[in-house]
Amino acid sequence: MTAQVFSRHIETYSLWKAQVAKEIRAYRLWLRRNNLFTPEGDMRLYQLLETLRSDYVTIAFAGEFSRGKTELINAIFFSGFGQRILPSQAGRTTMCPTELFYDRETRTSYLRLLPIETRLTDIPIADYRGMPGQWVEIPLMADNPSEMARVMMSLTETKVVPVADAVKLGFKEELLDESENEPGKVEIPAWRHALVSFPHPLLQQGLCILDTPGLNALGSEPELTLSLLPQAQAVVFVMAADQGVTASDMAIWNEHVASLKDRPNLGLYAVLNKVDTLWDELDSRKKIEKALSRVVRATSRQLELKESDIVPVSAKQGLLAKVRDDQALLLRSHILELEKLLSDAVLGYRRQALWESVIEECAAHVENSLQLLNTRREQLLSQKHDLENLQESNVEALTGMVQKAQKLHEEFKRKQTALTPTQRLMDRQSNILQGIISNEVISQLIERTQGRLMNARTTVGLVRAMREFFTEIDAIIGELSHQADLSNRMAESVYRKFENEFGLQRIEPRLLPARGFRRRLHEFIHDADELSRLMQIALNFESLAVRRFFTTTVAQITEFLQAVRRELHSWGQNALAPLSQQLASQKLTVEQHLQQLQNMQRTGATAAGRIKALNTLVMDLDGEAAQAAQMLETLRSPPPEDEDSNVVAFSRAWQR
Repeated sequence: MTAQVFSRHIETYSLWKAQVAKEIRAYRLWLRRNNLFTPEGDMRLYQLLETLRSDYVTIAFAGEFSRGKTELINAIFFSGFGQRILPSQAGRTTMCPTELFYDRETRTSYLRLLPIETRLTDIPIADYRGMPGQWVEIPLMADNPSEMARVMMSLTETKVVPVADAVKLGFKEELLDESENEPGKVEIPAWRHALVSFPHPLLQQGLCILDTPGLNALGSEPELTLSLLPQAQAVVFVMAADQGVTASDMAIWNEHVASLKDRPNLGLYAVLNKVDTLWDELDSRKKIEKALSRVVRATSRQLELKESDIVPVSAKQGLLAKVRDDQALLLRSHILELEKLLSDAVLGYRRQALWESVIEECAAHVENSLQLLNTRREQLLSQKHDLENLQESNVEALTGMVQKAQKLHEEFKRKQTALTPTQRLMDRQSNILQGIISNEVISQLIERTQGRLMNARTTVGLVRAMREFFTEIDAIIGELSHQADLSNRMAESVYRKFENEFGLQRIEPRLLPARGFRRRLHEFIHDADELSRLMQIALNFESLAVRRFFTTTVAQITEFLQAVRRELHSWGQNALAPLSQQLASQKLTVEQHLQQLQNMQRTGATAAGRIKALNTLVMDLDGEAAQAAQMLETLRSPPPEDEDSNVVAFSRAWQR
């Protein structure tokens, strides 16, 4: 095992994505070359490519204040700078949630800081992302580690305010430190949120890192619990090995992290940091390891996590070992074990998510196209067989073949005409589905809930109003799921009808994930309901905490419903596309054959020339089918095994 493991896995994952994207682009060209192109189908493939392009792999670090989360990030990802990049010294650490990534749109390096005073509004952080004027932006000199580290010290900035002002900003008084110089006042973070973009090799390849500062941030920023943490592929919960699981650790775990355990495609891990505080020169290494094993077992019981998902590490010693290239110290720090665990799990989860959201659908498209080519091949062979039975200069037989082709052509036109009312029916069903979750319906529900919150006079009343909102949303999605089931059965019925009555190849229709809609909503509602119960919010809707929580909840649900509407719209446009494509392909083959036969009638040409042309067409089709089969095999192939060669170690990528 080397310190390059995370970089190797990220590199392999990126190469795999690039290969998938290459195959999808090749398939788009292949469709045009084989007269199977449709605007709707091409747009869907473009959307799948965009999903790959915009893909991020996110690792979130959560835990109580001063557990060494930021030092752990420095040790795992940024040791190649030869110094700390993020502030993690004692008493000088990040004070606000910080996202580290590479901005692919602007391709610039910067530190953006959102002032803490923006908490006085009910605007979610997600909305502020589109308001550049609200952020303080500081350029980063990515080629100067010392200067970059100096700028990053801005993340540690605090300000002194009266207790009442701190409470208004959403802080809990009991979690704040009193100012040493100004009695009666408390110290709070100067910034609400930070965005850091710079071209580190891993960040450029799509890695995103989220650093959270502790309970006062998690407790007062609903987006962290409802959006940012659940969107990660791994959440690393950091504690101190010498303290074990403290009461405040358990508070964060129970209120903000534990619910993530059952999420698909998300790994949840615990880190017992600062194991070097347990190192004792008077004790043997074996005795120390036994002590660590006891702490791991106790942590496993308390957090209900598998022992294999709990890693004792020393971030400080791991960083030092990497900077000094001290392999013995590196092994003793256990940093490599954590890197291996995260890289295997995180990329595995993300790969599975892309498999479900991109590859399965694209592979189904390619399979359908292969079926169309096989049908076209059978048509050509049938035409060839008829021509081979045609006697030389047999005008009567040729006329019969022309009439047969004309009849087939008219039959395919009737089939296409029969598809038109069916498409209208599917369009109506798509409109019904979208109407269930229309902007008007959701806006009315939001207004009703706001009224209930305004009239509530107790915490119980506020929680009840929010739960009524969740219940009504759930009922709406329940109706949507029911109608989606009906839509799926309708699509299956149409496909079987055209298969049985018109002799089309059997194709499986694209179905709506009816149960998936409700499952995804239930996950969010569960988290939001728990958070509303645990927040200890104020007694009236004028409370900023309540308004921010409600606004964040509404924003998250609205974003979810917008994604569902896009999916419904796409389904309505493409539900019958494979049938339409099959009919159009077969009709085109018949048209071309009819034209050739009519040309033979006009010119008196023999069948031999047409038979030769058909042989060439069949050979060409076989070549195109082989290419499509190769695309399908490549798409469905698992990523290659990681290799040690030709990969830049993330810990050394910035050494010059």
